Amino acid sequence: MKTKNKFLLFALIGICFSACSNNKDKNRKELSTTTTGEVKIAADETLLSIIDAQEQVFETIYPKANVSAVYLPELDMMDLFVKDSISLVIAARGLNPSEIAYFKGKHSYTQNKIATDGIALIVNNQNTDTTFTLAQVREIMRGNFTDWNTLDKKSTLAKINLVFDNKNSGTVRYMAELVGQKAIPGYALKSNEEVIKYVSENKNALGIVGVNWISDKDDPKAMKFKSGINVVGIMGDPGDLGDDYYYQPYQAYFATKQYPLLREIYSISREPRAGLATGFASFISSDKGQKIILKSGLLPANAPIRIIQTN
Repeated sequence: MKTKNKFLLFALIGICFSACSNNKDKNRKELSTTTTGEVKIAADETLLSIIDAQEQVFETIYPKANVSAVYLPELDMMDLFVKDSISLVIAARGLNPSEIAYFKGKHSYTQNKIATDGIALIVNNQNTDTTFTLAQVREIMRGNFTDWNTLDKKSTLAKINLVFDNKNSGTVRYMAELVGQKAIPGYALKSNEEVIKYVSENKNALGIVGVNWISDKDDPKAMKFKSGINVVGIMGDPGDLGDDYYYQPYQAYFATKQYPLLREIYSISREPRAGLATGFASFISSDKGQKIILKSGLLPANAPIRIIQTN
């Protein structure tokens, strides 16, 4: 009987030790769960305000969770992700073919669409030229239209000073792909915030920013930014849904696809087990997370949208 009891005792100790070991990494550090622990993630710099809000609400609901986000240009962020320095990224695109090929057969990954975003063009509030066709936007991005009077013969402004956040950003990559080039002309600053500030202080400026920097009506910072700028309305190509009007980057026009400069936002995880990165990504896709996206001015991927037409 004593021998049997000793065997059961050792078996229980072994099970406990195994369970404890399974909750620790190779350095004996406690592993995270979907709602506890620590994780470092990366997000596109254009999404700073949205992911910051997601992080604050998530950590309020789950006080034992610590999500540390860094905000980077797209190229730098995806480089860290592929090198396994970051387990979760929030990006303004899905994995491209070369990245998918890299992961195939080597590492597992999951990617989920969480929102539809827009690229906004902004001008100084003293610039009266606030409507472009998509064809005109392409010519500016190709460097063929360099002066404001090319767009409007009555314009008294001189050269178009095109500015954007960073040469490695997803915004620049999007606009370059729009015109089939590797790059676009213009001046790289350091952030969307700097782009908005520059445009508000320079009459000849044309800026490219992520929509959420100017769309959240409850964000005093966003509203302060808008006071010095005008947002450009864009008409789509003939035959497109938005070919009948100069549409601004509003949620309703994201939903109807009448605004032409749209892009998808994804959460992409390479976490091998269901840890805190998985938990945070799931939260963003949940009802609470999608409401945060809705409030920010982007179009949530999962939450229902009601569009009301008024005459």
